[in-house]
Amino acid sequence: MFLLLSTTLCGANITTKDTLVISSTQTTHRAGNYLHTLEDKKGQKSFLDISNSPLFVRSTSEIPNFGITSSCYWVKLIVKNETNSTEDFMLEFEKITADNLTLYYKVNDSSSDYTIINANNRQKKYLSRQFLFDLNIPTNKSATIFIKYKTNWATTFPILISSREKMLQDIFNEELIKGIYIGILFIMVFYNLFIYFSIKDKSYLYYVIYISFFLALQLNDFGYTHKYLFYNYPLFYDLGIKILPSLTSISAILFVRNFLNTKLHCSKLDKGLNILVIAFTLILGFSFNNQDNELYFTLINILTLTIALYLLLIGAVLSYKGTFLAKYFLVAWSILLLSIIQFNLSNLDLIPYYEITDHSLEIGSLIEVFLLSLALAHRINTLKKEKENSQEETIQLIQEKKNIIKNQNTILENLVYERTKELEQQNKIISDKDAEKSIMMREIHHRVKNNLQMINSMVRLQTRYHDKDSTINSLKEVERRILTMAVLHEKMYQSDNLISVNIKDFITTVIIDLLNIYKNEKKFKYKVDAPEINFKSESILYIGLLISELITNSLKHGFHTLEDGYLYINLHQNGHNDYIINVSNNGDKIDIDKFNTSESLGQRLIHNFVKQLNGDLSIQCNDDITTFSVRFKEEI
Repeated sequence: MFLLLSTTLCGANITTKDTLVISSTQTTHRAGNYLHTLEDKKGQKSFLDISNSPLFVRSTSEIPNFGITSSCYWVKLIVKNETNSTEDFMLEFEKITADNLTLYYKVNDSSSDYTIINANNRQKKYLSRQFLFDLNIPTNKSATIFIKYKTNWATTFPILISSREKMLQDIFNEELIKGIYIGILFIMVFYNLFIYFSIKDKSYLYYVIYISFFLALQLNDFGYTHKYLFYNYPLFYDLGIKILPSLTSISAILFVRNFLNTKLHCSKLDKGLNILVIAFTLILGFSFNNQDNELYFTLINILTLTIALYLLLIGAVLSYKGTFLAKYFLVAWSILLLSIIQFNLSNLDLIPYYEITDHSLEIGSLIEVFLLSLALAHRINTLKKEKENSQEETIQLIQEKKNIIKNQNTILENLVYERTKELEQQNKIISDKDAEKSIMMREIHHRVKNNLQMINSMVRLQTRYHDKDSTINSLKEVERRILTMAVLHEKMYQSDNLISVNIKDFITTVIIDLLNIYKNEKKFKYKVDAPEINFKSESILYIGLLISELITNSLKHGFHTLEDGYLYINLHQNGHNDYIINVSNNGDKIDIDKFNTSESLGQRLIHNFVKQLNGDLSIQCNDDITTFSVRFKEEI
């Protein structure tokens, strides 16, 4: 669309050094260093205000970059045709979309007529990825150009000017290069997808997902998605600009984790990858609000740089550890990272611009994809070789085992048969003997218990017909001792092994039976503190008789003045097979010298039982408590 506008050009001082001179029709010129820029923060200034403004500032970079901003920007450029023939020229503005893009130009400085070309979204004259403008500049004439530009994305001015023939040739060559590049990426996607379906290795699936997202990102950045898919739906293109970097980064993380098995080889660094995946997922929430574009791209740039360096660190660590695949990855990722850094630094005018700069990212990414494909192939070959070696070793081992088994089967069968017969006969003999022994032992213990109980009953009956206290007490003593032996036999034939008895149960039963004998004379309380262990019958009989004598002694002589007596029996281990029995009461204090020199039957039995246990007896009287302590050894 062409309009005429009457105005007078004045403003900043423009010198011949500010003029872009075209001296050859076969050269493409970058206009960055000849541009003068002006910021319109509110975007409300008219062309008349701008064209007369002295506030234009000379650019010092090949591609002026003002970042993501809500301001509207104007640039001014003077182009002079010094070629020998009149040529139609073209101006290429290397952007995909624009909210507002208008070009004003006139040829003659003395003229007041400006041609206006509006080229906003869906208003391109040429159906190309970039914006193209026709410029008719006669020989030895200059054209003054103003460009108004506003976008939601980064505000940059990548402007190229050349003859129409040269421009169309450059566009054709550029499309050819990018077509080859995109074609190679498509081939890599389908090639690795085919391999995945063939061998079912998840590394290839993750790699295909990564390349697919990277391919979609490149198609979006190059403008092919806008040109062929979203030309009438710019919202989808805008969403792709924000969503695809995050998805590509997440897929790259997942691929590297599986490819290098970071969870196994560097678990601590692997946890950092989880955090980065969460971070990339969370910032996707900013994708649906254009007001947050500046914040979003600040965050995505920081995270992208972080993940690039973090993955590089993982590759370096695993390479240092000797992981061969990590060396492939380290080289491939370093090349891609260097190409991205070089491309961005060139755009920021921090390093000199070269022709190869425009394609450094494509070159780096192709090398990366190629090297990673080789790494995957090497990984598969390694796994295949390891599998084949393992199968060969397995087959060899199986064959050797078959030979051994074949040679020994006959011998083993004979030996097993003979040995089985012998074992069956021996087991039958042992089983019969054990059964006979068990029955015999239980019968013996049962009969001994019954006999002792019979004796005990007769003694108890005898006491009813005697009037003298001495005779009654003597019979009680006999009853008590017989009862203690009966308790032992009862506990033994109730036990599983017939030769040992639980000491705590035995002591408790002895005390209960003794208190039942004296229950009509005094009231007593008692406590047994002993471990749940078994003692041999030879030892436990003397322990029971000893405790019976000590308790009886306490009951007969220690509680003359007490109505409520208290007994405490404690048995504990003092060392390896070394035990101590303490029998304590709160009755009258005992005369230790008299006790030790007494010739009574009870005292003699106590010393005799201690001797049978190979023990030592000691007596202590403290705070109205009398304690008899016996220390002895027992083989459990």
